[in-house]
Amino acid sequence: MDARDPSSAAADRLAGIYPTVAEVLTLPAVLPGDPVVRAGSAHVDRAVRWTHAAEIADVARLLRGGELLLTTGVLLPDDSAGLVAWVDGLADAGVTGVLVETGRRFDRLPDPMVARAEKRGLVLVELTHEVPFASITEAVHARIVDAQLAELRSSDEVHAAFTQLTVDGAPPT
Repeated sequence: MDARDPSSAAADRLAGIYPTVAEVLTLPAVLPGDPVVRAGSAHVDRAVRWTHAAEIADVARLLRGGELLLTTGVLLPDDSAGLVAWVDGLADAGVTGVLVETGRRFDRLPDPMVARAEKRGLVLVELTHEVPFASITEAVHARIVDAQLAELRSSDEVHAAFTQLTVDGAPPT
């Protein structure tokens, strides 16, 4: 961890607690969508802090980073420049990845979107079959809450051990 780079420190902390995009793609709630990583395969080890389902094109302004975005793409721009700008906005917002369900808007993800996501290091996953986003969100959030609870329990155990050592008169070393 580099104290001079807070984003690196935050990413390291997330990696130890939260599920990665790769882990999310293996969840029973995601598998029926037959996910295909179309861009950013080198970054599927990034941590997912939260999931967010949205259909609005300007969703990036509402995100804080670390999210896995779920969308059908129905309200995305019609032109290549607009799709590239959408990807740029998500990458700039620090989004971990995007799962796009094809079939409603796109038969397959447009090449300009895929190329820009690859260039920006944004994981872009095509869900080739319909999957209830609520099921994905529930499964991912359950993993996140479980991980946070485990971290809290571990912290409590360390606190209890040091408290007992102090009570027993142990030296600071």
